[in-house]
Amino acid sequence: MALSDAATESDQRTRIWFFPHKFWQATKNMPKEEAANLLTEVENYAAAGDVQALKKYSFVVVGDPYKRKDKPSAA
Repeated sequence: MALSDAATESDQRTRIWFFPHKFWQATKNMPKEEAANLLTEVENYAAAGDVQALKKYSFVVVGDPYKRKDKPSAA
């Protein structure tokens, strides 16, 4: 495998980001067991690679959370 092949392969992977502070904020009024079940559900979706299911959670980002969505104009 050439170095460029490895770079292309890593670019095509879908990264899944979990933000604990957002999770705890979203679940602070939930019973402890319900929050634990939610976390297990998210972990299962991540393990299965089900990015469509993960996109519904505010504390999970699929892709690069630091990449700007809008492109600056070339002026």
